[in-house]
Amino acid sequence: MNHLYLHKLFLLDATAASWGLYQLVFVCAALLAMYSAYIWFEGRRDKEPEVIRRGKLLFLLSVVTMVATAFVSFAITRKLPF
Repeated sequence: MNHLYLHKLFLLDATAASWGLYQLVFVCAALLAMYSAYIWFEGRRDKEPEVIRRGKLLFLLSVVTMVATAFVSFAITRKLPF
């Protein structure tokens, strides 16, 4: 067996691995956005201003995370994480 073939077999594609990591971070931020929307809805239903504020802050954090992940992913891998 050719030793060059084995060398190519075990190479780690760092770009593909980082793109998978960006996808994971983006999906976690999207799940956080859904959870924060649920918190915001429950706070509005129960008329609790602290819960409404927490939901809005979590939503803002998740949107900022998704946008930052998309920018970094596109800058490094030239692919968007979604």
